[in-house]
Amino acid sequence: MSMKMKKSFEDVRQWQRYQFFGSATVTVPKQQIIVDSTIANISFSGLGLYSSKPIGKGKKVNIKISFIDKAGKMQEDNISGKVDWQKKFQNMYLTGIIFDDEPNIVNQPKLMEHLIWLINANKWPQPYKDKRIAML
Repeated sequence: MSMKMKKSFEDVRQWQRYQFFGSATVTVPKQQIIVDSTIANISFSGLGLYSSKPIGKGKKVNIKISFIDKAGKMQEDNISGKVDWQKKFQNMYLTGIIFDDEPNIVNQPKLMEHLIWLINANKWPQPYKDKRIAML
């Protein structure tokens, strides 16, 4: 009787994930699906969310990200993406969304300003895990 050994998990993501206090309103266009969620983490490639309702794996989504900036002011920015994975956990759903495009200073200026401030103020690692670019 042979036992198969499970391969150890290797994190192959190219982007650092950052703890992020904020909320996200996720809308599935043309489907009347709107889900309010809490942001667990953010990277330059996507979001990790907690929500009370499922969004649906594979769904194309529009996301309104809301947060409090360093001056204590409420800010919002929008970005689009796709639900990469979703898991039910007790009475909530954990969801991973991949952005269609990396957030940038032109399309998400408030979010980028806040992320740059968080990374620098907390001395967090730069966004690229492979260190190819230290852009901030």
